[in-house]
Amino acid sequence: MEPDEEFYELYGEYVSLKELGVCTAVSTALAMLFFYMAPRVAELIGVAAGGISITLGAVGATVGFAISLLLARVKREVKEV
Repeated sequence: MEPDEEFYELYGEYVSLKELGVCTAVSTALAMLFFYMAPRVAELIGVAAGGISITLGAVGATVGFAISLLLARVKREVKEV
């Protein structure tokens, strides 16, 4: 975290624009990679590629989200009442 880094409030959490961009890129890249790999996977297991494409795309997005959890740091503002 850089001292001059600017944070934005998003759904009550503070996020860095740089971290948000990296996490979004990771999730999008993995979702597209899994989506475009689906016809080859379907060919290997011997099923039609129609339904498996969207399923593998969702799996890729989920894997990207899990990786993003490790990349982003928590920046919460805790106030005692």
